Amino acid sequence: MLPEVISGTIEPTHIATPLRTLCNRRTKFYEASTVSIELQNKQVVIIHSVDDNNKGVQTSWQHQSSSICYHILKYDYLVLAVGNETNFFGNTNIANHAFTIKTLHDAIILRDHIINMLEQADLEYENEEQLKQLMTFVVVGGGFAGIETVGEINSFIHNSIDNFYHNIKSKYVRVILVDSHGSILPEVTEDLSKFALQSLKEKGVEVMLNSRVMNASMSTVNLNNNTIISSKTLIWAGGVKPCKFITDLPFCEHDKAGRIMVNSYLEVMGQTGVFALGDCASILDPNTGKSYPPTAQHAIRQGTVVARNIISEIKRIREYNNRGADNNFKTKINYKTIGVMAKIGKRNGVGILLGHKVHGFNAWLLWRIYYLANLPTFEKKWKVALDWTMDILFKKNDITRLKTFIEVNNTRSIVDKIQLPGIRER
Repeated sequence: MLPEVISGTIEPTHIATPLRTLCNRRTKFYEASTVSIELQNKQVVIIHSVDDNNKGVQTSWQHQSSSICYHILKYDYLVLAVGNETNFFGNTNIANHAFTIKTLHDAIILRDHIINMLEQADLEYENEEQLKQLMTFVVVGGGFAGIETVGEINSFIHNSIDNFYHNIKSKYVRVILVDSHGSILPEVTEDLSKFALQSLKEKGVEVMLNSRVMNASMSTVNLNNNTIISSKTLIWAGGVKPCKFITDLPFCEHDKAGRIMVNSYLEVMGQTGVFALGDCASILDPNTGKSYPPTAQHAIRQGTVVARNIISEIKRIREYNNRGADNNFKTKINYKTIGVMAKIGKRNGVGILLGHKVHGFNAWLLWRIYYLANLPTFEKKWKVALDWTMDILFKKNDITRLKTFIEVNNTRSIVDKIQLPGIRER
């Protein structure tokens, strides 16, 4: 749902649920970064920074160095569910100049940037070369994330220009999708992929297939066919990989991609009381013989399996005082995919649901119903439903920009340093 945060269709806080609200009173929750996991000693080392005003506050289980605090957590059972990170394939220039679309923070930053490009273009409408550069947006990746992002920002940009930015002509807007394959959305059938491709083109999106982004700077995007795109906006949705923290974890097996290998009970191979699930784990689907894809519907079911197995293990030890090798009481992962769906702009989508192919408005409606049903709390469901209702009733996009204090201060410092004598007021 992050693309809808970019366009302002959904308020960011309406799709984000604090973990504390999902925990009961006996749960101890720590928001911190993990430094290391010591599987042999059954402990996790976490770290967090504290404000300078809190210096000197120290407890018996806290070791403080400057404004950094370390905590050591002992465990009986450990669940690894750290997800993955964006894969730039070792290209530091792309990593330094591309926007990503993995977190709520990414969506908010990208929204502010797009609105800033519109504001700058509205000022520089007489400079055609600069106007084209400001109004060119490149999205890399033809999977679900890339397709939903390019469709949403394309609608957002054109809607905003029609209603608010009257100095900008739509003919100068270029929204480009770049993918290294010969088609988009490889997770769906060929006919649905073609439908999505045609729908994007009809909305004005330029699609460059069999193309790779080889380099990037603040104002250019270089492709492998020697094409140079003049643009200040590169959005990277071109792949993911396990984080280094997972790939470097010792005393457990990894697949070729670096994900942790688990058995059918989601136990980390070679370890006792350690489980892994979601994008960081390599989990074999007994129905297909392939690894489960890194999607939310699978991770949710995997979490349920892990919870059941931990509870069963605890009950077994309490009742029989025997942590035996008998696995009859454990639950195996055996989930069949419900289907896949992707939204491709306003009131349009494609999907396969329970073996049935859908596209157009019906797919878009089913997409919304499914996501609404899976939001974690009743309060969030109502808030998102209200956001969507308001979006239908009011056709104009919300172009409110939430600048951070850092952005505002940086702008002020630049303005203070500039001295341009002799410029007449316009």
